[in-house]
Amino acid sequence: MEYNWTWIKSRNFSIKSRACNLLAIVLLFLLLTFAVAVYSYAAEGLTLDQAIETAVRNNPDLKAADSQVEVAEAGVLRSVSGFLPKVTVSETWSRTDNPLLVFGTKLNQQIVSTADFNPSVINNPEPISNYNSRLAVIQPIFNGGREYIGRAQAKLAKAASEQDRERIRQETAYNVVKAYYGLLFARENYTVATTSLKTTEEHVRLAEARFKAGAVLQSDLLRAKVQMAEVRDMLTRSKNGIQIAAANLNFVMGVPQGTEYDVTGTLAVQVFSADLDAEINEASAKRPDLIAIGLNRQNAEKAVGKARTDYLPSLNLMGQTDWNSSRIAGDEAKSWAVMAVLQWNIFDGLVIHANVKEALATSNRMKYLEEQTRSAAQLQVRQAHYALSASLDRISATASSVEEAEEGLRIVQK
Repeated sequence: MEYNWTWIKSRNFSIKSRACNLLAIVLLFLLLTFAVAVYSYAAEGLTLDQAIETAVRNNPDLKAADSQVEVAEAGVLRSVSGFLPKVTVSETWSRTDNPLLVFGTKLNQQIVSTADFNPSVINNPEPISNYNSRLAVIQPIFNGGREYIGRAQAKLAKAASEQDRERIRQETAYNVVKAYYGLLFARENYTVATTSLKTTEEHVRLAEARFKAGAVLQSDLLRAKVQMAEVRDMLTRSKNGIQIAAANLNFVMGVPQGTEYDVTGTLAVQVFSADLDAEINEASAKRPDLIAIGLNRQNAEKAVGKARTDYLPSLNLMGQTDWNSSRIAGDEAKSWAVMAVLQWNIFDGLVIHANVKEALATSNRMKYLEEQTRSAAQLQVRQAHYALSASLDRISATASSVEEAEEGLRIVQK
């Protein structure tokens, strides 16, 4: 049988060619898919609400504030301990030849015999070892109300930490809003700079034509070129301003500063018609920092009462069970004891008096700080109110100027 080797070789080449073409088509499809995906991601719009949500989710200050709230919650849990019993278990080993301790150890181990009353044995005992296992319980009964005040203070501290977290959340949202509109403004500024460059280039072109025609002086042409150079510099600075504004937005959102977003908002004027007194009253009632400092002032007042509880007596119940043995974990000798301990500090060298005085001074300090903070908050509201009013007036005046400029441009073009 004869084979047509030329046809076979040609057929193999054709198959290889088709495979290469198919592979190229697949690679091209994958590249196009990747390019479309990258473009879709880069072109994905970022709204203001999305930016705020991202910042709230990623902001390190907010995460730290969440941890501080957890610390305060642990303080509330710890404040319950003043009402609950304390239970301890201990194991103690001792070895001694002290006459008193040796005799006491034998009593605890319940191994005292008649021979132990021999004076020579009592005065010169053999060393003895003892393993003491103890279970002790202490139940507070009355401590001047310290437990109740401590629990109230812990709750106030938790509420204050929650207000601090809310303040940080609001500041984060404010910084995002400022950075978001800062990026929009930077882009608008770049658009204006681009348009200004086109206008100055046309102005230079006209100046050159009029200079060649002898209608203007060379100084006029040079002045037009200088103006164009200034506009070029403004265009460069506005382009850099976009990059800086984008990095600032990424920073406040807590994402890598090189991330690119396409912000979708607009620089639209929002009209506010609020009464100044109403704004001040609302800020005084709702601002988290004012609420937090008010809670801290109450906490400081509670601390005064807590310091004064040391003037009062305290009563605690105690109970314990002991196992004493010559071997570890032995239970041959068991004993128990119940005690009621009443303690009253009559004089401690003016320590309690000094603590009360310090707590009073701290309470007064917090009261004055609260007054100062509330006054500063009112001033901030007034400044923001008048700044907003002035900004709206400037926007209105600028809008009129823009309309006049557009009319002038229309007349010149005509």
